[in-house]
Amino acid sequence: MANIQILTALGTSFLAVLTGVLLNNTRLNDVKEVLVAKSAAGDTELRLQIERNRAELNAGVADLRVLIEKNHSEMLLKLVDVDNRLTRIEHERRIVQ
Repeated sequence: MANIQILTALGTSFLAVLTGVLLNNTRLNDVKEVLVAKSAAGDTELRLQIERNRAELNAGVADLRVLIEKNHSEMLLKLVDVDNRLTRIEHERRIVQ
């Protein structure tokens, strides 16, 4: 009878452990699904933020291009003015000599 009691106790213990493992596995799967859903939501939010930042960056670059072109035009005008002054000075110097 002792052997039957030992086998029954071992069988019961084995079933209890097996049930615990299966329930724990189910909970782990639930946690995994929650993590995957949160990760997907975070990924979507991150992609939206990247697109917003890219749009802001493109707008900033466009503004800088306009400013650079304006400054370039102004610099060219000043260089033409300096060239004209230098040409006039050289011409006056030739006349004096």
